[in-house]
Amino acid sequence: MSTRRLVVPATIFFLLFTVSGFAGLIYQSIWSHYLKLFLGHAAYAQTIVLAMFMGGMAIGAWICARYSSRIRNPLRGYAVAEFIIGLFALIFHWLFTNVLDFSYSSVFPHIGTGIGIDLYKWALAGLLILPQSILLGTTFPLMSAGVLRRFPQTPGSVIALLYFTNSLGAAVGVLASGFFMIGKFGLPGTLLTAGLINIFLAIIVWAISKPLDERTEQSASTDTHTNTANGVTLRTPPERRVLNTMLVIALLTGAASFVYEIAWIRMLSLVLGSSTHAFEIMLSALILGLAFGSLWIRKRLDHYASLRTVLGVVLVAKGLLAIATLPLYGRTFEAMQLVLNTLSRSEESYIAFNGFSHLIAISIMFPSAFFAGMSLPLITCILLKRGFGESSIGSVYAWNTVGAIIGVMFAVHIGLGLLGLKNLVLAAALIDVGIAIALLVATRQQHRRWLLPTAMCIAIAALGIVAVGVEFDQIKMASGVYRDGKLFEAGASRVVFNKDGKTATINVIEHSNGKVAISTNGKTDASLRMSGGSVPDGDEYTMILAGALPLAYRPDAKRIANIGFGSGLTAHAILGSPTVEKIDNIEIEPAMIEGARAFGPRVARAYEDKRSHFYIDDAKSFFAAQRSKYDVIISEPSNPWVSGVAGLFSTEFYARVRDYLADDGILVQWIQLYEIDTLLVASIMKSLGNHFSDYVAFEISGSEMIVLAVPKGRVGEISDRIFKMPLMASQLAALNIHNVNDLLLRRIGGRATLDPMLRSFPIAANSDFFPIVDLNAAKARFLEKRATALPELNVGDTPVIDILERKTFPKLPREALEPSQFQVSLRHQQAMTAYRVRRYILDGPYSVKGANLPAWQTKIAYFNGRLYDCDSLETDPTWAAQLHEIGRLLSAYMSPQDAADVWKRIESTKCAGGFSLATNRLIALFKAVAERDPTKIAPLATSILGAGNSLPIPEKTYLLHVGMAAQLALGRGDLAATLWTTHGRDVAALGEMTITTRMLLAMASQ
Repeated sequence: MSTRRLVVPATIFFLLFTVSGFAGLIYQSIWSHYLKLFLGHAAYAQTIVLAMFMGGMAIGAWICARYSSRIRNPLRGYAVAEFIIGLFALIFHWLFTNVLDFSYSSVFPHIGTGIGIDLYKWALAGLLILPQSILLGTTFPLMSAGVLRRFPQTPGSVIALLYFTNSLGAAVGVLASGFFMIGKFGLPGTLLTAGLINIFLAIIVWAISKPLDERTEQSASTDTHTNTANGVTLRTPPERRVLNTMLVIALLTGAASFVYEIAWIRMLSLVLGSSTHAFEIMLSALILGLAFGSLWIRKRLDHYASLRTVLGVVLVAKGLLAIATLPLYGRTFEAMQLVLNTLSRSEESYIAFNGFSHLIAISIMFPSAFFAGMSLPLITCILLKRGFGESSIGSVYAWNTVGAIIGVMFAVHIGLGLLGLKNLVLAAALIDVGIAIALLVATRQQHRRWLLPTAMCIAIAALGIVAVGVEFDQIKMASGVYRDGKLFEAGASRVVFNKDGKTATINVIEHSNGKVAISTNGKTDASLRMSGGSVPDGDEYTMILAGALPLAYRPDAKRIANIGFGSGLTAHAILGSPTVEKIDNIEIEPAMIEGARAFGPRVARAYEDKRSHFYIDDAKSFFAAQRSKYDVIISEPSNPWVSGVAGLFSTEFYARVRDYLADDGILVQWIQLYEIDTLLVASIMKSLGNHFSDYVAFEISGSEMIVLAVPKGRVGEISDRIFKMPLMASQLAALNIHNVNDLLLRRIGGRATLDPMLRSFPIAANSDFFPIVDLNAAKARFLEKRATALPELNVGDTPVIDILERKTFPKLPREALEPSQFQVSLRHQQAMTAYRVRRYILDGPYSVKGANLPAWQTKIAYFNGRLYDCDSLETDPTWAAQLHEIGRLLSAYMSPQDAADVWKRIESTKCAGGFSLATNRLIALFKAVAERDPTKIAPLATSILGAGNSLPIPEKTYLLHVGMAAQLALGRGDLAATLWTTHGRDVAALGEMTITTRMLLAMASQ
C-alpha cells in the first residue's frame, strides 16, 4: 500500500475518534445529571457517580489489555462497542424514569432509612451506567490497537494523535452539550443525539475496517520481548519491572491530575461562579490542555532517545506549573473585576463574559494540563517500544483511570478538609515531582549530568517558596467578584471563618457596618445585623418570615422540615413556637452548619433546642428515606443559578415533596426576584402549580418572594395566634411587624389570580430533564435582570388583585404610617405616601406652602388651592391630572373609611358644586375602588371609557384595568374581554404588555 493510501484512512479514523470524544463527554455530563436526581447532589453521591463512570472505563480498558490481542479486527470490536453504547442511550431515559418511579413507590417504603437504602441506590446506579461505562472504556484501546495494526511505523505519533483527537472532541462536546444541546433538546434529546452519533460511528467504522490478512493481524499483535518455555509465553523479570513501574506511574500521575482538577475547579468557582456553565467552561479548559499536550508530543515521540527521561522532565514541568497556579490565582480576581467593570450587561457582552471566563480558566488549568496530556502517550509509547504490544494501551488507560478515581475520592472526602486548597495542590505536585525525580535518577546515565540536580533544585525551591511565601487572600475569595465586579476591602471586612468543605468553600465575613454574612463559594447566602443599631438586615426579614408565615396559617404545626440551613435564623425563628415538636434541618454542606455558629445568640435555638435535628444530605434523598410526613416543609436553598440548586425548583421535586406533606401541610418556597427574570420565575411557578392545588405569594422587600402552597384544598385564612407566642412575637416585632395586617400588606396574591397570568408566559415548567432555570439563570444574573413585576402587581395604583379577591385595604394604626428606618413592604410604602397626601388635603387649602416642597406636597398645595378657585377648574388639565393621580393613590392604599373622609372634604369645598358629570363619575369610581365593590366599579368604568375617547393613556389604562378586574370578579370574563377589544388598542400601542394587562387578559381568556 502506498504512503498516500495509508494517510487517508488514518485521517478518517482520527476524525471519527474526535466525534467519539464529543459523544463520550456528553454521556459523562448527562449521566451525572440523571444519577444526581436519584443519588442526590451530596459529595458522596457526586463521587460515587464519578467512580462508577470511571471505574467502568477502567474495567473496559483492563478487559482490552487482557484480551485485545485475541481480537483479529479491533476496529470492528470498536464498532460493536459504539453500536451497543448507542442502543443503551436510546432507551436510557425510559429505563431511568421507570426505575426511579418503581424505587420511590415500591422499594424505598419497604427498605426504610439507613445504609440499606444507600446500598440499594448505589447498586442500582451502577447497574444503570456501569455496562455503558465499561464499553466506553474499551473504545480507546480498541481504536488504538486497530489503527496501530494498520500503521505500525510510528506508534508514538499514532497514540498521541488519538489522545489529541479524542480529547479535542471531548472539549467541544462539553461546551456544545451545556451551552446548546441541553437547552435545545433537554436531557433526553441530548442523550438521544449522542446515541445516534455512536450508532453512526459504528456503521462507518464497520464499513471501512475490512480485516487485514491473517499474517499481518497476527504479527501486529504479537509481543516481541518474550521467551517461550513449555508453550507458555513468559516475560523476563527486568521487562516485567518496567511494565509495573510504568503502570504505577500512570496511576499516581492520574491521581495527581484529578486532585489538581478538583482543587482548580473549587478555586475558580470563587472567581467564575459555581453555575453549571462555569463548570463546563473549566472542564473544557482542562481538556483542551490535555488535547494540545498530546498533539505537541505526537511528532516527537518516535525520535526521542530516552522516553523515560522525557517523561521525567514532563512530570517535573507538570508539577511545577501546577504550583505556579497558586501565586497566579490571586490575580484572577482582579482580572474578573476588570472584565465585569468593562463589559456592559447585554446579550453580546454575556458571550464575551463567557469567553473571558474561559481565558481565565485556561490561564490556570492549561499549562499543567498541557504537560499532563503528554504523560499517557509517553508511558504508552515506552511500553510499546519495549515490546509489550497493544495490551499495554488498555493497561495504561485502566491504571490511569483507577488513579483518577483515587484522586477524586481523596480530594473531595479527605484532602479539601484536611489540607485546604493550597496544600492540596502542593501535595499533588509533590507526587508528580517525586515520580519525575525517581525517573531521572533511574535514567541518569541517559541524560546530561546537570539535568537531575537542576530539576531537583528548581522543584525544591518552587515548592518551598510557594509553601511559605504564597497565602490565599481570604477577603478576595469571599467577595463573589463574579456577581458585581467588586472586591471586599481588607479594612472594612474580615473573614472570621473559612473552610473548604466537600461541596463548597464556606466563609463567614464580618463587615465594619455591623453585618455578618455567611457565603458559599463567594455567594452570600445569609447576612444578619450583629451590631451597629437595631435595624435588621434585609435577609433577616426573609429568614424570619420563612418561618413565621407558615405558622401564621398553621399555628398548630408540629413537624417541620427545613431545606437549606443558611445562617440558622429560620430554624431559630420556628423554634420560637411552643407547638413545634421537631424541626429537621437538611443541609448538604457540613461546613455551613459549622460556620453559622458564628452568629451566636442570634441563632442559638437552632443549635441548643432539643427539638432541632441536623441531617447532612440532599433533600430528595433525605425525604425518600423518610416514612413520616411533615406539617410544614420550608425550601430555602441557594440561588437557582448555582449548579444543582435548580433541581429544588423543578416539577419533579414538587411532585415528590408533596408526598411528604400532611394533607393540610404547607410547602414554603423561597424564590429570588433579583438576578433572575420574570420568565424564569414563571417557569418555577408553573412547576409548583402543577402539583399543588393552591398557593399564596408574599413579597419580601420587593426583591424576594415567599410562596405558601398546599397539596390539597385551599390555603385558608391567616391567624393571629403567632402574635400570642411571646418568642415568635418578639422576633416579628424586631422587624416592625406587630399584627396580621402587617403580614397581609406583603401579600401579592393567590393562585386564582396569579396562575393564569404565569401560565401565559411562553416558557415551559422547569424540569430536571429540561433544566430551563439551571441553563438560563446564570445569564440572568450577568444581565442583572429583576423579576420585580410580580410584587408590583399589587403595588401599582390599580389594585386589580384586591378587586378580584374583594379585599379592602386594612386600616393601619397611626404609628405604622410614620417614617421608619425599618424595611417595610412595597404596599406599606405606598400606604405611607397615601396617608401623607390625605393629611395634606384635610389640613386645608393653603396649609402646605413653600417653593422647595417635595413633589407630592407641591401637587397637593396646587390641588387644594384650585378647589377654592373655581375659574376654569374643569378645563384645567393640571388639576384634572392631579385628581386622577390622587384618586388612584387613595383608592388603592387606604381603608374605605379613611378614603371617604378625603372625598367628603373635597365634595364640601367651594368648587364641588360645579363639578361636571364626568368628574363626579370619576370620584364615584374611586370610592367604589376603595370599597373593592365590583358591582359599582364595572358600570362606572365602562361608562367613563365609553364617554371619554380622548382620555390620556394612563387614565384610560387605569379605567380599563379596574373595569376588566370588576367584570372578572363578577364572573363575566366575556365582558372583560369585550372591554379590552373595544378600548385596549391605545394601551396595546404602548408596546410591551404590562404584567397587570397580561394577568387580566389571561383570566379573561379562561
